[in-house]
Amino acid sequence: MEKLNLATINKAHSKNIKIGELNEQVIELLKLDLKPQNINIWSSRLKEHCEKHKDEYSSVNAYNQAIRFIPEIIKNPDYVGLHRNGNIQYVKKLEDISLVGIQILKGSGHLLFRTIFPISETKLKKSVRSGKLIEFKNKQRENT
Repeated sequence: MEKLNLATINKAHSKNIKIGELNEQVIELLKLDLKPQNINIWSSRLKEHCEKHKDEYSSVNAYNQAIRFIPEIIKNPDYVGLHRNGNIQYVKKLEDISLVGIQILKGSGHLLFRTIFPISETKLKKSVRSGKLIEFKNKQRENT
């Protein structure tokens, strides 16, 4: 599994650190008017938008695992969806079920990591039943 180097991000002065890519398969599934492109994170984003969800995880280990595996969640999600606010959602079952929110920046269409937080099995099932989340079957993984 791909891991995020937290030390690099926390020390970074750059606002755009690549953590993943929006691929053609997700674009087609979600009917997005976007082209394949990088998904970036700003170095301050982890503290500002992720640590507030730390206590929602079942353990510190589950939280740390989710943060480290953000690139893997984006690359190989179990489900994808589009939030009503327009954010792209990537969901993966790790120790806890984690949802990564990716913001589509108005005007430019660039993609920026917004947040990560755990969701319950009940919420996951309800979102799948309602069509808010779509099962993601990675074509690249199936072809190998």
